[in-house]
Amino acid sequence: MDDLNYLLKREQEELLRTRIAHNPAAGRVHRRLAQGYAARIRDHHLPYRSPGGDGSIFFNPFPYNVEGGQA
Repeated sequence: MDDLNYLLKREQEELLRTRIAHNPAAGRVHRRLAQGYAARIRDHHLPYRSPGGDGSIFFNPFPYNVEGGQA
């Protein structure tokens, strides 16, 4: 199992790279990498992004365009 802190750090780095990418293709690559890290975080045994009983998520990265949000 991956270290959760490592996954969180790598996701944030890819999100930053998405924002500063010099062309749209590079931005899409970094966004896909960030989405991959988001999936690994969601599947991690610690409940950082697991849905609660009411369907809410403790930290929802949607505003940061990770979980299929608007680009």
